[in-house]
Amino acid sequence: MQAMRGLLCVILTAVVLVAVVTGCGGARHYDGRLVAADSLMHDRPDSALALVEAVSADSLAGDGDRAYRDLLLTQARYRCYVPATSDSAINRALAYYLAHDGEREKLTRAYIYKGAVMEELGLPDSAMLYYKYAEATADEKDYTNLAYINIRIADLYRRYYADQEICFEKYRQALSYYKLTGDVRQQQNCLFNMANNSGISSVKNYKLYYQQAYNLAVDLNDSLRIYQCQEFCCRHLYPNDSTIEEAKNIALSCINNYPKYVEQNLLIDLAFIYIHDNKLDSAKYYLSMADVSNRNSQDKMRYYWATSMLLNREGDTIKSNYYSNLKSAISDSIDNNTEKDRIQHIENVNNSELTKLNQEKISTLGYMLWLILGGSVIAIAIVIIYHFRKSLYFRSIIHELEHIRSTNVNRHEELLQEIGNKDSVIGQFVQNMVDFMQRSIDINEKDSPTVIKRRMRETIKNVMTEDFWKELRAYLDRNHNNIISRFSNNNKLTENDIKFIELSCCGFGYIEIAVALGYSPKYISTKRKLIAKKLGIKEQLQEYLHKKMCE
Repeated sequence: MQAMRGLLCVILTAVVLVAVVTGCGGARHYDGRLVAADSLMHDRPDSALALVEAVSADSLAGDGDRAYRDLLLTQARYRCYVPATSDSAINRALAYYLAHDGEREKLTRAYIYKGAVMEELGLPDSAMLYYKYAEATADEKDYTNLAYINIRIADLYRRYYADQEICFEKYRQALSYYKLTGDVRQQQNCLFNMANNSGISSVKNYKLYYQQAYNLAVDLNDSLRIYQCQEFCCRHLYPNDSTIEEAKNIALSCINNYPKYVEQNLLIDLAFIYIHDNKLDSAKYYLSMADVSNRNSQDKMRYYWATSMLLNREGDTIKSNYYSNLKSAISDSIDNNTEKDRIQHIENVNNSELTKLNQEKISTLGYMLWLILGGSVIAIAIVIIYHFRKSLYFRSIIHELEHIRSTNVNRHEELLQEIGNKDSVIGQFVQNMVDFMQRSIDINEKDSPTVIKRRMRETIKNVMTEDFWKELRAYLDRNHNNIISRFSNNNKLTENDIKFIELSCCGFGYIEIAVALGYSPKYISTKRKLIAKKLGIKEQLQEYLHKKMCE
């Protein structure tokens, strides 16, 4: 209630002052209430509208006042965002000022707001015509009206004609006029719009104008303008790979520092950025915060587009196509070609990124498949070669055993006679080795290496027990002057080296030793050389052992 009283006091004071001033001069007299309303139009259009609506046309003395009232009523309603439903009031004002000279400033305004009404009624071509009339009519020093005319023309080019060059030039002209008036707020608006219309793909100029607009917003200490500048910068930075990180930081700064101003566009932009970075959980979070149920078509289109891209990255192509179709349907209905061009530019960048990501996935998958296939082929080849060589190895042992049996069977018999006790562990070992060779020779050639290997292991396991090695060592020490004990004192010789020497002293061949100790037959020759090297001898190991046994 007190606020209303204060408003009425301001209005009444303005009326009295205007009445006094106009009463003292000899110029054209207008109703003081209208003059007071006009003085409030720039800073307090709501108060101006209330004052004009309080003045009835019947209370005015002449056509001049009534035309003035129609002009101010149209202007105040437009400034207060009251939708225009008719152009009758502004037509009456325009007709009066066209018929009466000396009202150049008011005629200029009549043309301006006739154009504004035409624009609101959906007739941009007519609006442009009246704005051009206003520009031609305005006094060259009427900087305020000239600046506003250029802004209205620029907005038309931006919204309906998608001509960024002319749009930018009109904002630039408006800026030059507002500099002459000293209106810093309008200068900031012009710089902001110049940055926004300096070109989608060109960053040569927009950064300069953006920085100037941002600096003026800081000077004005206007948090809303600061937020708008940062939000705008984010939208222009993120389609480029080199500046996407900067865009993300700016967007997060806006959310943290100016939460009450955050709009759907910024949340969707941040979702796009995180989709680009393949951080899908973060993208999903910011999309969930963007409620576009009551937003305009452009916001809904961008929301559906981001959702489609997110689902595509997650592999849900069915839902992705659904939202993509929604986006396309809205995109086709948008009249703003500038926004469509911008969206298409960003879409091309993101589609290129998505295609690149998919190609990398396909390439990686193909590489892995080739790697698995190649590894499988190599593994199979290794298994085949291994089994083939193992088969050859065991077959060669069988043939070698057959040769040994035919040539050395007498040596085994002699060894048995020399031991003298066929029931002993050693005698049993020798006898089992003879039987083993006989069974190995009788093995069918079709038997697998696995069968041969199993039979060999069974023989070794049953014969070569700890008792066998103890008795064999005792036998050789007893009959050959402690030969094995003497070798055992050599720290360089391992337990397997001693067993190798023991079997060699008993007269077993390399195949028999290989089978008994689990060596490859080819390794026996190498093993003999290694033991000879440890013993420090240059002669053949077998000859050396024979000498030692005879000492």
